[in-house]
Amino acid sequence: MPLPNFRPDFTTTQATVSILIPAFNAARHIGEAVRSVHNQKQCGPIALEILVVDDGSSDDTATVAEKLGCSVLRRPHRGTAAARNLALDNASGELILFLDADDVLEPSALTNLYAAFSADNDLQVAMAMAEDFISPELAPDERTKILPRPEPYFGMLTGCTLLRRSTVDRVGHFSETLPSGETVAWLLSLQDLLPKTVHLPVVALRRRLHLNNTGRRLRQKEWNSYATILRSRLAHNLATEKN
Repeated sequence: MPLPNFRPDFTTTQATVSILIPAFNAARHIGEAVRSVHNQKQCGPIALEILVVDDGSSDDTATVAEKLGCSVLRRPHRGTAAARNLALDNASGELILFLDADDVLEPSALTNLYAAFSADNDLQVAMAMAEDFISPELAPDERTKILPRPEPYFGMLTGCTLLRRSTVDRVGHFSETLPSGETVAWLLSLQDLLPKTVHLPVVALRRRLHLNNTGRRLRQKEWNSYATILRSRLAHNLATEKN
């Protein structure tokens, strides 16, 4: 689908885009994720910073990332939220994208997302679409257990969302107290700020589905986290209405 009248001007200014990747035992897939960043088409005057946080992996995650030119921070295992927070604290970019270590960017993802910022200096958030794919290493019987969405979709995902750093700082860190669902909680907090946002009808992210996805592996914890998030949102809304 075509972009709606965006005229990117990549000739006047240069921005640094920080791609922040939390990774735990991700050696099988992180190479593909990083190469999808390196293979971006016509990024213009965008300086790319790829920062990987190895969250206490027992495999070669850090080594794979370093060989591909990433800056790698190592830490004891504390979960995705803590890894993202550490990456954010060490990022230097004016624009931020949080990419999961098992997902991949479409080749034109950053060009399309950055074009929105180039066209509007007041823009704070650019959201594009995701598309599911089944990880090719799965056996036929394993594939039957997974149901990808048949069409591209907008969702509560950071991997297809480019954010202005100043806006990210206003939201703050991801919650490290939730066992799962921290991405949804963070994006809801982002929405509370009512940032100037554009939704681009193009696919920026290919989301890998496999047997070890967090939502599949920690399904009960994720539902419990969503219940906690919902209760917190209701309390927040009630307090806001009273004020």
